[in-house]
Amino acid sequence: MNRPLDLGPLAACVRVSERPAERVAHARDLWPRGTLKLAYERDPGVPPLAVAFPESEEQVASCLRFAAERGMPVVPWGAGSGVCGAAAGRDDALALDLKCLRGVGKVEERGSYGVVDVGAGVLGQHLEDALEVQGWATRHSPSSIWCSTVGGWAVGRSAGQFSSRYGKFEDMALGLRVVGPKGAYGTGEWAEGEDLHEWVLGSEGALGVVTSVRARVERVATARWLRGYRFDSVETAWGAMRTLLQADLRPCAVRLYDSVDTKLAGKGTVGKAKGAAKAGSDWLASLREFVDATPALRRHTLSLPLALPRLVNGILQGLSTVCVLIVGFEGAADEVAASSTAGHRIVMDGGGVDLGAEPGEHWYDHRHEVSYKLSPVYTHGGFADTMEVAALWSRLPALYAGVRAALGRHGLVMAHFSHVYREGCSIYFTFAARGSVDVYDAAWADALAAAAAAGGTVAHHHGVGQLKQAAAARELAGIAPMFHALRSRIDPDGILNPGRIFPDVPPGPEPAAPDLVVDPISRIATLPAQEPGPQRDARLAAEGWRLRHPTPGALSADLSRVAPDDTRVIGASAVIDGRRLVLLPVPRSSAGPDPRRVLPPESYETLTVPIAPVGAAS
Repeated sequence: MNRPLDLGPLAACVRVSERPAERVAHARDLWPRGTLKLAYERDPGVPPLAVAFPESEEQVASCLRFAAERGMPVVPWGAGSGVCGAAAGRDDALALDLKCLRGVGKVEERGSYGVVDVGAGVLGQHLEDALEVQGWATRHSPSSIWCSTVGGWAVGRSAGQFSSRYGKFEDMALGLRVVGPKGAYGTGEWAEGEDLHEWVLGSEGALGVVTSVRARVERVATARWLRGYRFDSVETAWGAMRTLLQADLRPCAVRLYDSVDTKLAGKGTVGKAKGAAKAGSDWLASLREFVDATPALRRHTLSLPLALPRLVNGILQGLSTVCVLIVGFEGAADEVAASSTAGHRIVMDGGGVDLGAEPGEHWYDHRHEVSYKLSPVYTHGGFADTMEVAALWSRLPALYAGVRAALGRHGLVMAHFSHVYREGCSIYFTFAARGSVDVYDAAWADALAAAAAAGGTVAHHHGVGQLKQAAAARELAGIAPMFHALRSRIDPDGILNPGRIFPDVPPGPEPAAPDLVVDPISRIATLPAQEPGPQRDARLAAEGWRLRHPTPGALSADLSRVAPDDTRVIGASAVIDGRRLVLLPVPRSSAGPDPRRVLPPESYETLTVPIAPVGAAS
């Protein structure tokens, strides 16, 4: 214990513990840097002074009052499965373990979808199990679904494996109940007065403790179609993926494994279906088998791949360019039949070789196992981690090449492409290197710089935490002062997860206004936000384009949400208090709060919006 603490006043109304086992268990989340320090330096992290287990909004409020009176930092803690250090311990803190905020309500039907109220501490799989009994599902399916909470999904802007159809969790979260040091408040459908919904989503506990969520849910699918395809290169597969999404077929899953991932995991590189179904397999075991079967590497098992990453990456990348794509559709039987027929034709016309249903079905059956496959690397003298970035289709090649090269200087690297949207795509890199904190830090510094240089977002669905907070502050430099001002209003004593999500960074030069351009590859256009509708539409039509979501007036007049799998706003620039801020055009960023749609309408200077060819149906 770092200082004496009388828990009596808190223990009178909330279950609280000072037991060493509880404190150590809440000293860190699953940030691999913390695991690395535990494995090789026997450093378990910084335990909180105590852990509280509130069971209601009122008990959360009691915890915050107790902490504020004593100047104690408060770290909200869901299931501890975050991988960026957002819930890591700190000196003299009170950890709030929120898993006792349980309860799944009855689904309220709203035509084509439903809504349900859920306690923030409910584990993801428990939510899906409870909804299935009622005939519904969120279809939010992160690989951590067995060990992550609904509240964690909201404050981290999580994305599940079916986000191409159902959106990210911020698209499903219709309302939040939040407790701050100055009182409780609602957002979205629960807002009264000022609505801070888009600020709390992605805030990682810095604007209050989320206690319950109103979530959009979908009827359980009655049909599902899954298939695998082999491509000669990732570039060819990108074209098929982009065409598939821009045809508005709404696939539930689109996952492309690059040549290294395909080679190590055996995803269909031989024949039509033979060996095609190992998506989700233990890539570490596959790597060891590969090393043992390669004469140039056999004598070195894993020591050579981890110690000489450039050499091994070069060998792996030079073996083959073949990659495997998995595509899936689900929903009503007639919709799936029509969409899968059209989608199959697009993929085949785009250069795919049909591998049959088994690769997709195997991935589906094993899709949550990857979170449990990285720990063996630590027992072999290394570390393993994942990095998810995203960019527009037109910037995807530079993002892939830049980040792969940056990580490849430090470790073995592979990637798959998932969370695919009309305007762009996420890349999920997996990398392993020698068990050194210095190597870890250098790899991440180089990779984050490469992502920013390529015009990508530094986070798509893992959040920010300590790992990416400096990079996120640079990416969203314009909104950091706004976030800090809001935070000081809600939490004047600064007890809520202090120092996160944006560190104080000196203001840089004011950015230039974005160029007014049409990007036909990503099917977006950057346009004046205040331009009259007829003038804007005529100029777009002259180039063969129209707004995907038509509006008669200026773009800034209608920024509402469209659908979970669609968006009106992809990027923006605005002038706030006489200073320009630019919000990067990226698909579904999760580098903190996302105010692209909620700034004052008159402040918008430009908006980057989706477009469609003239004559194409919406």
